[in-house]
Amino acid sequence: MNLSHEVIVNKPLQAVWDYSNNPDNLSKWLNDFLRYEQITGDVAAPKVGDKSNHTYQQGKGEFTMEETITVYDPPNRVELFMTSSYFDLQIVNTFESIDAGNTRLFASADFVRVGWLMKIIFFFSAKNKMQTDHETQINKLKSLIEKDG
Repeated sequence: MNLSHEVIVNKPLQAVWDYSNNPDNLSKWLNDFLRYEQITGDVAAPKVGDKSNHTYQQGKGEFTMEETITVYDPPNRVELFMTSSYFDLQIVNTFESIDAGNTRLFASADFVRVGWLMKIIFFFSAKNKMQTDHETQINKLKSLIEKDG
């Protein structure tokens, strides 16, 4: 299953890149996000191979995904591989300057491995709802960048 969404952000490319890739901003736009923990590398100077944990609220509990940076090409592209016991995701975010004050942001999430529990959840959960949630998060990111970025 692939989720994708594109927005035009009314900010320069570097501002969109900086805001989107700042771990301090994740809780502002990602649903159920609780905390970020750097495992390897330097949060101030990310590079391919760096790892971090992202912890999310799940009902009354939590679950953690390990993120590995697989492509890091500032300010144009970042690819992340997110893994958990439930599923793995390939995240690709591309940034393109339209002009001095506008940036195209394309964000995709591709489920590359899904465990049996998630297969059951996906069966009962409409892809449309997941796509809508993805779009809502990216639209919220756009709004925050335009306001704060």
